Parts: sequence; structure tokens; C-alpha cells
Amino acid sequence: MNDTSKRNISQIQNEYKEQMERKQQHLKRKRRGLYRRLTVFGAVALLSAIVMVSSLWSQTSDISAKEEKKQELLKKLDQLEAKKSNLKDEIVKLKDEDYVAELARKDYYLSKEGEIIFKFDEKSK
Repeated sequence: MNDTSKRNISQIQNEYKEQMERKQQHLKRKRRGLYRRLTVFGAVALLSAIVMVSSLWSQTSDISAKEEKKQELLKKLDQLEAKKSNLKDEIVKLKDEDYVAELARKDYYLSKEGEIIFKFDEKSK
């Protein structure tokens, strides 16, 4: 019964109704444009956030790698400083004639006049 009554009713075409329909269509278009703009803005914001996070992540990994390398180089520097100190001590000792003579007797088996050198194996002790 409702279907038949709807078919028999004709729509009134007046200026107010047309104006309201145009207003609704205009609001619909504005809303659709707003959704599109918000979608594009959201996509750009998301892309920017991804780029920032990835660059932050890569910089963090670079910094940690450089810190590890710095620690290794500091250890190497300490070793070189110790070696430098030992070499300076050796230079000072080599200026002493008694030390040079003792070193020559020990390493090169040189002896003083009338001195006999006996070499023993480390295993026999």
C-alpha cells in the first residue's frame, strides 16, 4: 500500500527545494574535498614521519659504530703510549755504557777479556 501511494505522489518543484538540493550537493562536494585534502595531508605526514624515523635510526646506528671504533682506537692509543714510554726508557738506558756492555754480553755472547760464558738450557734448570 505504501508503494502505490508513493507512486501517485508527485514532487513539487519549487525554488526553495531546488535551492536546498543545490546547497546539499555543495556541502557534499565540500565534504568530499575535505576528506581528500585530509587524506593527502595524512599521507604526507606519515611519509615525513617514516623518513624522519629512518634517518634517526641510521644516524643512531652510525653513532654506535663510531663509538665502538673510538673505544678500539683509544685502546690502541694506550698501547702505543705504553710502547712509546718503553722506547724512551730504552733510549735513556742505551746512553749508559754499562747497560750496553751488559746487553752485548747477554744477547750477543760477547765477553770481557779473560771471561768465559756458559750457556745453559732453560729446560735443564
